[in-house]
Amino acid sequence: MLLVTPGPTELHERVIAAMSNQVISHRGPELQKLYTSLVEKFKRLLKTDGHVFVLACSATGGIECAVSNLIDRGDKVLSPVFGVFSERFAEAAKFYGADIAYLNIKPQSAPNLELIKRALDEKVYDVALLVYNETSTGTASRQFREIVMACKERGVLVAVDAVSAAGGLPLDIDAWGIDVCVIGSQKCYAGPPGLSIITVSEEAWYKIRRSKRPFYFDLIKYRKFYEENRETPFTPAVNLMYGMDEALNIVLEYGADEWIKKHLDFADGIYETLEKANVRLFAEKEYRSPTVISISLPDGVTDSEVLKELRVKHGVIAAGGMGSLKGSLIRVANMGNLSVEKTVKAYGAILDVLSFKIDGIDHRVAGTLEERLRRMGYQ
Repeated sequence: MLLVTPGPTELHERVIAAMSNQVISHRGPELQKLYTSLVEKFKRLLKTDGHVFVLACSATGGIECAVSNLIDRGDKVLSPVFGVFSERFAEAAKFYGADIAYLNIKPQSAPNLELIKRALDEKVYDVALLVYNETSTGTASRQFREIVMACKERGVLVAVDAVSAAGGLPLDIDAWGIDVCVIGSQKCYAGPPGLSIITVSEEAWYKIRRSKRPFYFDLIKYRKFYEENRETPFTPAVNLMYGMDEALNIVLEYGADEWIKKHLDFADGIYETLEKANVRLFAEKEYRSPTVISISLPDGVTDSEVLKELRVKHGVIAAGGMGSLKGSLIRVANMGNLSVEKTVKAYGAILDVLSFKIDGIDHRVAGTLEERLRRMGYQ
């Protein structure tokens, strides 16, 4: 089976082997070395000198950690919503008492600078919740750096969901001014699912110290344990950390910038091929995500039947729509350990299945994707 869901992504053999290490004490020098290694590698990849913590939870746990530390009851929060995960970000903040101003955006697009500036000029906010890449729709904000900086210019703290963006899109946490950033282990960095990584700026700490923090996700506690002993306050997911550390080794050996470029180059080739095949893409062109490709299905064709045929006929496992888009589109990951062979297999299968269900689909163009990627030097 070939797994191309937008997380979790397939694991490299080296990562699987690393996870088979014997468990170690979480209060000993071996764990201290492992945790320090992870933190330093994430700092390098995410381009931050701030604090980095590795949490034993899903990325949604990381989102809850971010809002529960950063937001006090009554805080004015700007939340652009253009899919399931941006809505989830807002709902998590609302649970902790935020006064949410929803900025509803059609799901085929993403926030742009003009829209955000207009919202910021109309009202004063304490925090902005920004999703870089919306996994549920396959859309990305291509003016993300400028959007973050516009918030910072107005004194607004910025919390970012970069769960499906980090490692596949440019991300410079310190230079852009991101205060809190959440990523997931199982997306573009191709680690095992079950870890969430969170970064914290110095400006964010001032707010966090004054906030009513949760028990398990208390970032002051995480900072204290790391600075004093290079440990976590509670039992960490040791074997997942082994796997994540090896996944980051693979990324760094390949080259951090080259890893991102590979995601962007593969995405360009995939979108060009799908357009040639007359496939209707869900996201508007200027907002298309390089890490999650979303394909619209016509009335009378459901995601469940397409996904079933992909699995049974071709051994390819993709994902369907979420929320209000359930049934109407399929989503395919362009994440992690990308290879020409796997990518061509996935889209050859997709075009084959769609050609029997939708008039006008030309499945023969799948070969052009391989030609393009090979010419660029990819294996």
